[in-house]
Amino acid sequence: MSQLVKLQDYVSRYENNLYHYQSLFTRIKENRWKAFKQNKVNQNQNAMHKEFRNKLFTHQLNWATSTVKEISNCDKRFVQDRTLQFLIQEIPDNYLLFYEPVLQVKNAGVELDVILAGPTDVWLIVWMNGEGIWQEAQDNKRFWKNVHSDQKETVLSPIIRLDRMNSMVREFWEPYENQLSIKPCIVAPHAFIDFSNDWRKISYIDKRNFQEWHTQLQQNPAPIKSQQLKFVSDLLRIGVTNSLFRKDPLSNESEFHFEGI
Repeated sequence: MSQLVKLQDYVSRYENNLYHYQSLFTRIKENRWKAFKQNKVNQNQNAMHKEFRNKLFTHQLNWATSTVKEISNCDKRFVQDRTLQFLIQEIPDNYLLFYEPVLQVKNAGVELDVILAGPTDVWLIVWMNGEGIWQEAQDNKRFWKNVHSDQKETVLSPIIRLDRMNSMVREFWEPYENQLSIKPCIVAPHAFIDFSNDWRKISYIDKRNFQEWHTQLQQNPAPIKSQQLKFVSDLLRIGVTNSLFRKDPLSNESEFHFEGI
């Protein structure tokens, strides 16, 4: 499971100590998985694994929205966000995830889409939900439309969103360009993307090659690397954070309880 280091403008434990929490997460997950298997040995294994992953997802949200002393008001939609669930539950631990992060640019906060920082590659992702065929609107290239959508869905061009994210992230990526590759991509797992003549270096991941891309991420054997952590740390430093102090601060910064396990 990837590690959710920043969610929108919420306070994150990874902001306080990225190196501590990224290693702590892996250790706790392994220990809890062993305990979970022992307690659920007589139950259906596929049901025992889904339950564990769901609990871990919930606690990932906890770490990405609170610290020992502070807490942010998390939008409840993230609990049911299928894209966020996929990016956390179906991507390995060696990837660090920014989901809709708000980064400070001069005097303004700018909300981006998805940054998935791996040991060797940094994926800049604009995720397109829905089925059908996505293509550029002919009358206004600032928009894309889903030509087979019953609702005639139109959205701001993902290329514009990707270019904005690319220009912001590259400024902090340059010191690590020999170790990390920037890979901008548009992902539409349940639809087709009809946009093959683009001159930009963008990967188009749609229904035809989504499984191949996912397998590529899953099979990256490289451990978390120092340059990867330094890059993520640089991004976390410009992240916008809105939070309130807890009335009753937690006593244990590594609190990660699994109720019922």
